[in-house]
Amino acid sequence: MRLPPTTPTISISRITAEHGQGANARATLAPTSLDIHRGESVAVVGRSGAGKSTLADIVLGLRPPAGGRVSVCGEGWCTPAERPPRRSRHLVQGVPQDPTTAFVPRWTLRQSIERAVRALTGDRDVEPRVRDAAALAQLDPELLDRRPSEVSGGQAQRAAIARALAAGPAVLVADEPTSALDADTALAVSSALLTIARETEIALLLVTHDPELAERCTRTVTLTAPSV
Repeated sequence: MRLPPTTPTISISRITAEHGQGANARATLAPTSLDIHRGESVAVVGRSGAGKSTLADIVLGLRPPAGGRVSVCGEGWCTPAERPPRRSRHLVQGVPQDPTTAFVPRWTLRQSIERAVRALTGDRDVEPRVRDAAALAQLDPELLDRRPSEVSGGQAQRAAIARALAAGPAVLVADEPTSALDADTALAVSSALLTIARETEIALLLVTHDPELAERCTRTVTLTAPSV
């Protein structure tokens, strides 16, 4: 979907989150607003408890917000009363902190990616998608026929990136995607993510504690813990 230059790929408007209900509800995310246009990478930083991972989960559709609204590609994505439309779920994909959570242990990486893409897109012939996504993620295609336990942490994270890309997203949400990797591997994986966002014009929302990684993004948004 090609958007006008002035239309953000994702628009987050005064999103809030709470834990608990009624009188016992506790704010876990202060009102947060930001727009990300195609090709931009936005680092979300802040102290523990500021709601960084909560924001990522809301954008991914894993939990509803308590208030506010998210739009993707100019259309409604989620509100407190609305969940992301099933037909559009492929538009926002996640890259997890622990890449093994993206794969079924007994399946090969290829099997996990192909089944996920079929479920998200309805396509039956997904092999070209998987091949192109592996190339973008700089993943050796021979590794696709291995199980998660048979690849390194960096290779597994590249496979998780490929899994997300194969669905054809407009937005990637990466929550601490390099925190479990050694320094050299983390640099290679983060560089791949930033290059992918820039060259494919995907909007990247990147949660990180790494100030050096945040500085390499298009811009940084700092969250503060909600007042009690």
